[in-house]
Amino acid sequence: MFIVVGINNHEEIYIIIYCFILLILNIDYIRDYNNIKEGLKDLSSDVELLVNPHGISWMFFVLIFNFFRRWLIYLLALFITGNVVVLIISCVLVVADLYDRLFNNTLAKLKKSKIRLFLTVVDTVYILFFVIYLIL
Repeated sequence: MFIVVGINNHEEIYIIIYCFILLILNIDYIRDYNNIKEGLKDLSSDVELLVNPHGISWMFFVLIFNFFRRWLIYLLALFITGNVVVLIISCVLVVADLYDRLFNNTLAKLKKSKIRLFLTVVDTVYILFFVIYLIL
C-alpha cells in the first residue's frame, strides 16, 4: 500500500541527528512552557504587532517553518515504516498543527490555547518511538 523507502546507514545517522535536534527543541519548549505563558499574560492585546498574523506571506512563512519543524519527520516516519498507524497519527497531527497555526495566531488566542503544548508533547513521544524504530 505504501512505498517503503530503504535507507542507507549514512542517511539513518542524519535522520537520527535531525530527530535529536527536534527532541532538544521540544523538550526545551515543554520545560519553558510555564514561563512562556506567564510572559504572554504580561502582554496586553493592545500591543501592536510588527507582523500581520493574517497576512498571506506570514502564513506561508509559518507553514514552511512547520514543515521543517514537524511535518518532515512525519513524512520520513511514514515513508520509512510504511505503517498505516503511522499514517493516521501523522495525519491527525498535521491537521491539528494546521488548525493551531492558521487559527490561533492572535495574542488573545495564544494566551488561551494549549494546543501547542499538546502537539509538542505528542510530537516528542512520536519522535522517540521513531528513533527507537530506527535504532532497532
